[in-house]
Amino acid sequence: MFTKFLTPLEAREISSRFPKGEVNIAFFGGYDGAERTVASFGEVFSETEYPLCCLEIRVKGKHSLSHRDFLGSAISLGLKRELLGDIIVCEEGALLFCLDEIADYIADNLTKIANTGVSVRHYEGEAVKLSRNYVRTSSTVSSLRLDAVVSAATSKSRATSAEMIQRGLVSHNYKEAISVSMNVKDGDIITVRGIGKYLINTDEKLTRKGRIHIDINKYA
Repeated sequence: MFTKFLTPLEAREISSRFPKGEVNIAFFGGYDGAERTVASFGEVFSETEYPLCCLEIRVKGKHSLSHRDFLGSAISLGLKRELLGDIIVCEEGALLFCLDEIADYIADNLTKIANTGVSVRHYEGEAVKLSRNYVRTSSTVSSLRLDAVVSAATSKSRATSAEMIQRGLVSHNYKEAISVSMNVKDGDIITVRGIGKYLINTDEKLTRKGRIHIDINKYA
């Protein structure tokens, strides 16, 4: 049995409920290191058994489109997010992972993204070997409190960042943040609605001025 696409948080929750050895459970999202994955229950002999596929979206002309543009256009077709996996933005467009059941529908109906013409076809290349693209910056923070990290990631003031958290605009590891003072750890994912999504890395080492160094990886 297979699930629909899961967020990393959902995948972790499933893993915690089915201890290893009791149930054969695995996760795959179309390529190694995929963020959104499909869970399988029972023995799977090949990754080709997973009910998902990869669509190649090619942009007509020279236009720079973001992950948000591709995702928004796919959702606008009336699709739920759980039917869609990762979207990898490339030079000529993007690769979109989705469940088999909606692949042809997307290929037939996705003709424009942000008023830019696109063509969609099943990806026919070799096995997909991808790494996610980030816009990488570094910063220092006085603490690993969520409001401080959001401020560094978004270049907003600490007060503005706290307000966004209080308004429910910030998610921490795919859950709505409930406190400005919650602690951010290495590998956490921060999403700020309308601004971007960030993978935070830190070794928690202090600078000479007693601040904490962090690497901010914004999803491209």
